[in-house]
Amino acid sequence: MHRHDPPEARVGGSLAVWAAGFAADLTGRGYSWSSVKHHLHLMADLSAWLAEQGLVAEDLTQPVVDRFCGVLRARGSYLVKATSMEPLLGYLRNLEVLPPHRADGLVCRAGVLLQEYERYLRVERRAREVTIIQYLRYAAEFLTALSEPSDGPGFDARLPSLDGAQVLDVVSRQIVDHRLPSVGAVLTGDRAFLRFLERTGRTTPSLADAVPAAARGPSRLPEQVDPGTAAAILGSCNRTTEGGCRDHAVLLLLHRYGLRPVEVARLELPDLRWRAGEFVVHGKAGRVDVLPLLHDVGEAIVEYLRIRRAAPPGVAAVFLSARAPVQPMRKNSIGALVERACARAGVTRVGPRAFRHALGHDLLKRGASLVEIRDVLRHRDIDTTTAYTRVDVSALRPLVRPWPGSGTRGRPAQEALR
Repeated sequence: MHRHDPPEARVGGSLAVWAAGFAADLTGRGYSWSSVKHHLHLMADLSAWLAEQGLVAEDLTQPVVDRFCGVLRARGSYLVKATSMEPLLGYLRNLEVLPPHRADGLVCRAGVLLQEYERYLRVERRAREVTIIQYLRYAAEFLTALSEPSDGPGFDARLPSLDGAQVLDVVSRQIVDHRLPSVGAVLTGDRAFLRFLERTGRTTPSLADAVPAAARGPSRLPEQVDPGTAAAILGSCNRTTEGGCRDHAVLLLLHRYGLRPVEVARLELPDLRWRAGEFVVHGKAGRVDVLPLLHDVGEAIVEYLRIRRAAPPGVAAVFLSARAPVQPMRKNSIGALVERACARAGVTRVGPRAFRHALGHDLLKRGASLVEIRDVLRHRDIDTTTAYTRVDVSALRPLVRPWPGSGTRGRPAQEALR
C-alpha cells in the first residue's frame, strides 16, 4: 500500500465497504483531519480483530465491543474510553447495519408494553426525546423489579392485582441502584408509568399516589444574579471567536428573556422571524410562545450566525457545539456555558436559571403582579410564580405586625427578616 493512500483505504475486512462513507461523515460533522485518521485507524483495528474472531459487522453487539476494547487496553495501543467507539457504532446504526440502540437494554418480554408506552409519551404527552428515553428506562426497571423473583409470575400477571403496598415495595427495590438527586427523577418516572397503566386499564386507579415524593433539603431562596454580575458575565465573552459570539448570544437570551436552558437549546433557524421582529419559544409540555426579538439580542444572534460553522445536514438548531462532532447544543451544555462564563468573569458560579429568577425578582420590584410575572416567565401554574415573592424580603418588612407585649413594633420579627 502506498504511503500516501488515504486512511480509509487501509481499512480491510468486513468494515472496509463503509470506511470512505465514515470518513466523509466525520468530516461533515466537523472533526479535524487528525481525529478522522484516529477513528479510521480504530475502525481498521476493529475490522482486523473481527476477522480474527470469525465475526462480521452484524455481530457487533455490546459484549463484542467490550471484548474488543479490552483487547486494545491490554495492548496499550489506545487510550480507549467508553465513548471511543460511539462515532463508528452510531454511523453503522444509522445505516441499519446494526440494530437501533435502546437505553439500558430494555427487557425483551416487556417490549410490546414499552412500545405502547413510548407512543403514549410521544403522541399524547408530547414528551421530548430525552424524557422518553429516561421514562422508558425507569418503566423497564419498574417491570423488572415487579417480576422478581424470576421464578414467580411475570409482571403481566401481577399488574391487574397491583396495590399500593406492592408499588412501594417495587419502588423501594428500584431506587436502590440510584443515587441522589436522580431518585427524584425515578419517582417522577414511576408515577408517569403508573398513570399510563391506569389509563390503559392494566391497573386499578390512583396507584400513582402511592409513589412517595423525594425528600427535599431545607427550603432556599431562588438563586439569582445581580445586574453587576450579569454585566461581568456577558462581558467575559471573546466576541472575535465563534464560541465567544455563541456564548454572548446565549447569555443574552437567558438574561433578557429568562429562558430555560432547554428552550435555548430548542431554538431553530425557522423560529427566528426576522421580518416580524419576533421569535418562537418551544417550552415545557409542548407549549409554544411568540416573543418580540429585542434589538440587542437579534444583533448578537446575527453576529454568531455570520461566523458559525456549517451545520450537519438536516440540523436546523441555532446554537451548535464549538468542537467536533458539530451538533446542536443540549440543555446541559447551556449550564456548562454559564459556568465557564462565571469563571472567566471571576464571579461566584451561578446556574442558568439564576437569570430567570433575577428577571422575576426585578419584575416584582417594579410592581408587576404575579399574573404578569407568570405570563412573562411562561409558568403554567401561578404557584410556581409565588416562589419569587420569597426573594423580596425588604418588601415584606412593612407587613410585619407588632410582637405581642412588645413596646417596639415588630422588632423580633423584623430582626428575623434581616
